[in-house]
Amino acid sequence: MAESQNMSGLDGTQSVSALGLRWAALRGMLNSPLITVEEQRPLRDELLRELATIEQDFSDLPSRNTMEISAKLDIAKSALRERIQNGETWLVDLIDSVQADLHSLHAKTPAATTHATGRSPANLSRPQQQRTDETANTPSTAETATSSAA
Repeated sequence: MAESQNMSGLDGTQSVSALGLRWAALRGMLNSPLITVEEQRPLRDELLRELATIEQDFSDLPSRNTMEISAKLDIAKSALRERIQNGETWLVDLIDSVQADLHSLHAKTPAATTHATGRSPANLSRPQQQRTDETANTPSTAETATSSAA
């Protein structure tokens, strides 16, 4: 048991983001043609055990933001897709719906903050639309970038 905790790196300071990176790296390794050859079966089995341990470790970690909650949902969907039988995809569809709701709530929160403070929070996932009174007086970031690139 101590070996599995060492392998996953869960030492009490692990975060959902760090564990997610390890999970993605393992998934990438498992998809490599070098790992799928028969001579590498022991290594593949070890990677699959490590992946299962990491997937279970996610349930012990608290999410710090909506991005980490969404990452946990991605892990659950991935694990379910591999274990689903006979077209029982409704559970994956349900998780997709929950994830879409989460993203929708997250998208609404910055808009409310913009109106309350008068400033737009930084959001790297998508460009913020300016309020109509600001749009008339200042060029948008996209227009500025386009005109400076020309």
